[in-house]
Amino acid sequence: MAIPAGKGGVLYSVALPIGNAADISERAKSVLTSSDFIACEDTRKALDLFRRASIQTNARLLVHNPFSEAASADGLIKLLNEGKTGALISDAGTPRLSDPGARILRLCYEHGIRVVPVPGPAALTALISVTPFSVDPLVFLGFLSPKSGRRQNELKKYENFEGAIALYESVHRIEKCLADIAQIFPQGEILIGREMTKTHEELYLGTTEAAVAWAKGKQGEFVLIFHRT
Repeated sequence: MAIPAGKGGVLYSVALPIGNAADISERAKSVLTSSDFIACEDTRKALDLFRRASIQTNARLLVHNPFSEAASADGLIKLLNEGKTGALISDAGTPRLSDPGARILRLCYEHGIRVVPVPGPAALTALISVTPFSVDPLVFLGFLSPKSGRRQNELKKYENFEGAIALYESVHRIEKCLADIAQIFPQGEILIGREMTKTHEELYLGTTEAAVAWAKGKQGEFVLIFHRT
């Protein structure tokens, strides 16, 4: 559906640094500085990023996370219908990549509120930019199930996929997740990014089976891209 220009306010979907505060764009700074409100997952993390990126804003910080998304979206759309300018942010990276925001964006389209993407960093695109094998086509699975049986079933859906597969994983499940990947994609090739753009950033390239041993004791946040060979 076409969104009428000038109706109500505007919601900007703003990408933030995933680690290095210097990665924030001047456009993102401008939007965050001038917005009437900022919908964020965690106000403390938002304020910490603003401090590190030298962003000064008088915007209201409103909690909008997976636990409050349904309820908070109704309040956000009310502000937008009043003509306010808002920014939707995640704790880090680009909104909607395994982060909340679908509900408020859906309401914006339904109410004729203009939505504007302010692109920037994402762990997924950062890793793609240094991937040495084809990522055409690429399927992004986000976070898989925390349960091994379900996780394996999710992976089996793509065991014959003629392309690359990307996903995110947490420090608490990385070893078990890699073990399941190795079982479904034995001798597949995998690139792993750990703590992307942060002080302890690390890349690993090798077989899916060897990656299980590499991950033992590793800390941080992980993004993975792998394919059958």
